[in-house]
Amino acid sequence: MMSKTRFEYKKPSDNQGSSEVFGDHRLVADVRKEGVYPHFSIPKLGVFAQTSQKVESETAFLRILAASIHAAPEFLDEKEDATALASIAILKKHPELLFRKRQVTDHYGREIWASPYQLFLGAGDIWAVKQIQKDILPLIEDGEAQAEAQFKQQFPNCPWPLPENFCEEMLYDDRNKQKIKAIVEQLDIVKQFIEADPFTNKKPLDTTKQAVEELCKLFQPTLGEVIRSGLHFPPAIINEVYKTYNALHGGHYSFFTLAIIKPALDALSTVDGQCCQGGLINLDMEKGPGRRCHSSYQYPLGKPLALSFVNDKKRGAAAVVDPYDGDVLFLSKANPGYFDCFNKNGVSRSAYIVGARRVTRPRGKLMENKSRSLWEILCGHAKRSQHTVSMIMTNQ
Repeated sequence: MMSKTRFEYKKPSDNQGSSEVFGDHRLVADVRKEGVYPHFSIPKLGVFAQTSQKVESETAFLRILAASIHAAPEFLDEKEDATALASIAILKKHPELLFRKRQVTDHYGREIWASPYQLFLGAGDIWAVKQIQKDILPLIEDGEAQAEAQFKQQFPNCPWPLPENFCEEMLYDDRNKQKIKAIVEQLDIVKQFIEADPFTNKKPLDTTKQAVEELCKLFQPTLGEVIRSGLHFPPAIINEVYKTYNALHGGHYSFFTLAIIKPALDALSTVDGQCCQGGLINLDMEKGPGRRCHSSYQYPLGKPLALSFVNDKKRGAAAVVDPYDGDVLFLSKANPGYFDCFNKNGVSRSAYIVGARRVTRPRGKLMENKSRSLWEILCGHAKRSQHTVSMIMTNQ
């Protein structure tokens, strides 16, 4: 006769909570963590986590993965610190989760297998890495050694220790290099088609549209691909897009902006999108980008530049953001082929071409500053220690 022990339902005691007991109580917790909690939205999961310590602990890993990949803010109140990260707040309670791996999907549909630490590295969130180095690694036994090991896994082509001439390109894995190469080649093809296109009745030829579609496919996730190393979306791609824009002859700037620049910006990691939405000229390299949504936009967290921009009754639907200063651009009704724009202070301009001719240098500067900051974060402690030892030996 089959034993009923394994599938026996037991009435819960007062401190047990309401659940079915399947022989091993851990199975019920696993069912909640694997089969129930993932169906909650992250905001709802965060509210639910406040109901008990048990739920908070069980949901911590799911919440930290989502918070890490979406660069979610800790505070939504305008009075609170706009650069504070929810993921750091979770890690202060659960530092043991920093190096645990699982698959997560970012705002653009990219599937990524990584730990929270590797998510910060792959997304280029050097401000989060800085906080990890300062506040979380001291809480973890052998934290520095584990961080170094996961850095090497994330960036297999990067020399270690990091050299003095460290630059972002050293972080690229083979996938990054192949993607950039393919995009550069297709950008050249697109440029030729646009310059040869008469744009009769302000519409591109089918050949031009097909070339652009092939380019935009390269921005998108590869079907079935799970990213395990490198940068999720190298910012160098944006630089290549702007190089092509700046070299474009014969006008059609608004077409290029909407058809190519906008999809490329949409594909940025969330943290790089946050840098752009506030304007690169306004970015504080010490504090980092504002983690909350820009007041001019209305879209979910984790979707930095795309999808549902503010809809202004007078101007229509916003078209794109100018990363140089974070202004919102609308296709001009009075000046076809140009944009009207306004900033968060309500200052507006008309007959405007997107500031890509200015943004190439700030974008490159951002890449340089981020590379230098990452080098300082990862190497600064070791070099200071070496310097201290040498000073002691010299004094002796």
